[in-house]
Amino acid sequence: MKRIFFCVFILLFLQLCYSCKKFLTVKVPENRLTNPMVFANDSTATAALVGIYAAMSSQRLNFPSGDQSITLLTGLNADELDNYSGMSEIKEFYANDISPTNTINWNIWRQLYVSIYQCNSVLEGLNTSSMITPLLKQQLLGEALFLRAFFYFYLVNLYGQVPLALTTSYQVNNVLSRSPIPNVYCQIKNDLISARTLLSDEYISGTERIRANRYAASALLARVYLYCHQWEQTVVNASLVINCTNKYHLCDQLTDVFLKNSPEVILQLQPSLPKYNTFDAEIFILNTVPTLVACSRQLQTAFEPTDKRQAAWMGSVKILDDRFYFPYKYKVQVGADVQEYLMLLRLGELYLVRAEAYAHLGLIDSALADLNIIRERASTPPFDAISVDSILNAIYMERQVELFSEWGHRWFDLKRTLRADEVLNDLKFPGWNTLDTLYPIPQSEIALNPHLTQNVGY
Repeated sequence: MKRIFFCVFILLFLQLCYSCKKFLTVKVPENRLTNPMVFANDSTATAALVGIYAAMSSQRLNFPSGDQSITLLTGLNADELDNYSGMSEIKEFYANDISPTNTINWNIWRQLYVSIYQCNSVLEGLNTSSMITPLLKQQLLGEALFLRAFFYFYLVNLYGQVPLALTTSYQVNNVLSRSPIPNVYCQIKNDLISARTLLSDEYISGTERIRANRYAASALLARVYLYCHQWEQTVVNASLVINCTNKYHLCDQLTDVFLKNSPEVILQLQPSLPKYNTFDAEIFILNTVPTLVACSRQLQTAFEPTDKRQAAWMGSVKILDDRFYFPYKYKVQVGADVQEYLMLLRLGELYLVRAEAYAHLGLIDSALADLNIIRERASTPPFDAISVDSILNAIYMERQVELFSEWGHRWFDLKRTLRADEVLNDLKFPGWNTLDTLYPIPQSEIALNPHLTQNVGY
């Protein structure tokens, strides 16, 4: 518990650095840590890095989990979730008509950039310190680079062109313009390649899979290469993780997948509050009429008749004559002993990532093998393709039912495979517009930085 409080203290220090424009010119109180002090020993340096993870799971209104999370909001953007909230700003996400002044949208942008600032602060502190044990310094650098890449992955997929803030300098960051999407992806890949070199194969937290290792970097890199259409590199990086069978394998039971430290876990977020498990369970599980979201009809009907995932990962409640369905991957709510951690990366995704890359390379048998491993666990019959297009469509459908309500996969898939118009035009009629695939840059950020431009259509 003392360690948690210390990590939070360090985190507050880093947040203060972010919020104070002239931090370096302010006299530091005697009881406050300065940046060099934070990176003067192994303990405080580790706490600074761990504080970034803690921030991701510490706030209810946060982009990883909760009622304003990327999972929930992109589920509304796509065809996964129906809206039952009366909040006008939530309705904007469901209607794909997000105002540049929407405070939820601004909160996502702000939290991602605060997190990136914290990564930059750790990187600069470590690189200028000679007081950290070399092996630990290498691990912490790798984790900070991994996390920065993780945050930028979501920024570029939500907003398109975004500023590349790679320093803690307010003077530099305050006048950044938006970088082209290929440049952002280049930075993400460079960070992950460096992280993969720096990180250990082992989890530094022992049996807990709550801090990035080399395989986490490879897993995210495989996804990034897939999005960038670099098929060979996708296969290489996905295979590095899939072939590490002494650490990772698919759970036989679907109900075990999302338990803390399951063998399918590549990386999870540990809850910061006792007996809280995940915010996803809190907001998704229904005991009465929904007041926020419920599973859409499109998601309910996407499962094949024999698919066990629908029963294992989707719950329902009957209220009078109506039955409502909800995401049920996380089953433990507030007040129970912690059994579940929020999943960031898992092995099931990588089989489908590699299958898609194999298909694009024309390696149909290899693509089918990976696809059917996932289908076999779900008790659906093996798929037999005769063309690249047919297997790609099968993989896209498999991703819909395997990865639903996880970190925006469905929304991002519709966009990157150019199927958003096809799927959403009738569903969102008459409000759907191709330009809706990107969120608006928050108007308050444009007002502060004249070099920022707005996305077309807003």
